[in-house]
Amino acid sequence: MHPRLKRCFSCGQYANLLFLLFAFVCWGYYWFISRHGLDLLPLEIAAYTIETSGFLFMLFSLINFWKIVRHRAVMKGAMLVYLITEAVIMILDFNAEKLPFFESGSMALNIGHSIFSALILFTYLSLEPKNTHLEIALVISEAIILSGMFGVIFGLHIYVTLFANSVGYVVFFSILRFLLSQERIMVDCHGDRAREYKFKSSFFD
Repeated sequence: MHPRLKRCFSCGQYANLLFLLFAFVCWGYYWFISRHGLDLLPLEIAAYTIETSGFLFMLFSLINFWKIVRHRAVMKGAMLVYLITEAVIMILDFNAEKLPFFESGSMALNIGHSIFSALILFTYLSLEPKNTHLEIALVISEAIILSGMFGVIFGLHIYVTLFANSVGYVVFFSILRFLLSQERIMVDCHGDRAREYKFKSSFFD
């Protein structure tokens, strides 16, 4: 296993933990606006700082994936598209009150975002197809991500689906780190060394 591979998953995990925190800050921001009509500058600064940190971790993870992991162009491309899409949505969502054309509580937006995120996560199956452990991790994480669509029922902002996405990806990357540490999943990387097996027999001794 490439020594930096686990770091890729760790950075992905840290990025989504920061996005979880970002979702909580957004909730506080909207609560203050709806209850008191206040735009709190400290909350805005905190949100943008957390968001930027999360995207830096995600970008570092993506760059290292491109450098380390062989092939899997579809998964790598999907990760890049996901990074750009999430950045655009988060910026629009946090400025939703100032942008009349963006409706963060839209049913189509919430459902579409959840399905899009689930499809992106599905591309991670290419890490090791037909690996039962990886398939189970995907099923669990996909279920969490798609549960974000229930936010539509309560007319909540899209940060609810962002929250569900983050939880799903944190769970997924946590399981991947465990599988790698247990060598239950093998990802071929550039510079890997082939394993050597030595067999000895005492038949002719």
